Amino acid sequence: MSHSVTDPSRRAFLLGKRGSAKTPPAIRPPWTLSEADFAARCSGCGDCVDACAEGIVIIDADKLAAIDFRRGEGLCTFCGACADACHDDAFLSQDERCSSAAWAWRAVIGNACLAQQGIMCQSCKDACQTGAITFRYQLGGVAKPELALVQCDGCGGCVAPCPAAAITLGKFEASHV
Repeated sequence: MSHSVTDPSRRAFLLGKRGSAKTPPAIRPPWTLSEADFAARCSGCGDCVDACAEGIVIIDADKLAAIDFRRGEGLCTFCGACADACHDDAFLSQDERCSSAAWAWRAVIGNACLAQQGIMCQSCKDACQTGAITFRYQLGGVAKPELALVQCDGCGGCVAPCPAAAITLGKFEASHV
């Protein structure tokens, strides 16, 4: 039996992930309604995909709008074009968007991080426009990443540049940020 390069079990093995990986929740575009309300209203028409200048909005397997930071420009600028293009009322109104955070997603640096493994890499720091990712130098070792959640806006700019796919976005409540 031959395995394709994209065989998820083989890919997980090569990336050092063992066991069955839990599918992470989809990252919806900024300012969407709650997941249940968004799923009920989003028709999957693709208007938000066409409106996204960064090219990161996709229609996922559930036929709903989602974010894929490995596409296009690889980060969200929170311009609101996706929300403005939506005719399904799946996003907060423009007035509500002005007074609320875009989303609660923030970067999470996982154990697969090359710097955590003793290999010099600062790709995420170089890509972080808010300066939320810094590196603390270690005596006799490789600098280790540190993430300031308060500075992280969850733009995802650090996700695609990571050569180890060690950065994901996790949902944080406002009290944790």
